[in-house]
Amino acid sequence: MDLEKQPSALRASDADRDRTADILREALAEGRLTADEHAERIDGVYRAKTMAELQPLVRDLPAAHEQPSARRLAPAPSRPSPG
Repeated sequence: MDLEKQPSALRASDADRDRTADILREALAEGRLTADEHAERIDGVYRAKTMAELQPLVRDLPAAHEQPSARRLAPAPSRPSPG
């Protein structure tokens, strides 16, 4: 099995779990998940060992399909050039 061709087989990092938990927190706040659904999925996040185990937990949520940069804060405005 070639891991480059199967990225979901990669081990999940703490940062991957945190990003997934953030998506679930956002979905709860938006009313997309009930408190029970959120708790169940969060349990799954912290049990997950691979990316393949994390993906189904957020697959049905819009934030999971956004580009990571779309969820970041807008960049600071550029400074005027000296002159």
